[in-house]
Amino acid sequence: MKTPRIYMCEDSLEGILSAVHAAYMSRYGHEYQSIEAGDYVEPSLFAEMIPVETDVDKAMRVADAVIHKISGYAWHLVKYAAMSCYMDKADIIYRFLVLGFRVGRKVTEQLADPVVNRMLKLERGVMREKDHFYGFVRFRELNSGILFAKIAPKHHQLPLAAEHFADRYPMENWMIYDERRHEVCVHEVGRGWWIAKDVTPNLKVISDVSESQRQFEKWWKQFYETIGIKERENPRCRMSMMPKMYWSNMPEMMGK
Repeated sequence: MKTPRIYMCEDSLEGILSAVHAAYMSRYGHEYQSIEAGDYVEPSLFAEMIPVETDVDKAMRVADAVIHKISGYAWHLVKYAAMSCYMDKADIIYRFLVLGFRVGRKVTEQLADPVVNRMLKLERGVMREKDHFYGFVRFRELNSGILFAKIAPKHHQLPLAAEHFADRYPMENWMIYDERRHEVCVHEVGRGWWIAKDVTPNLKVISDVSESQRQFEKWWKQFYETIGIKERENPRCRMSMMPKMYWSNMPEMMGK
């Protein structure tokens, strides 16, 4: 019996697909291999641990194969599953692609298969958060003229938020900082957007908001308090519609 192999990769779409490429090219046997993403992979006494460097070219080759040999919808599932926060996502994506390359586009119809079922749950989790997450993003105008927002989503929403706000605010210079993952998306007018990793913002700079921003936040808080009907307050309902995890970056909820 072969020694099990665990491919350790970066927690990103490119990292996971690089590991999928490495696992396929090894010809070692899918049943003896698994993939784990992130910095906190648990070492095993009974498995060979193989680190995989992120290779964008190899990741793009896998992506192209998914689109053309399986389907565009399968690629959608892979992309969104890679953004989820769950620890098993890398290996689930690997198992899903092994099955998909074997049966083709019909793989997404095999809902009774536990791997396909789990892929759909990962995708749904990211989509559910995405659908109402944008309404909780609060940009603040800094004295430099840049619009700055802090977010702390459960799933890796920054790439999706970048696409959304680049379309919504194409003529503004803005930044969105994911404080959970220490990533920042920077958008410059006329130059598009990009994401930088392992970033820690200067608290003094991001707290230096313009006077108009201070006044606007004051008015917004007054409006929020004024329209509320004290006798009809329902904290449980509010937390279901506006999860508490987002409150720290929403001016109207600070101090609640």
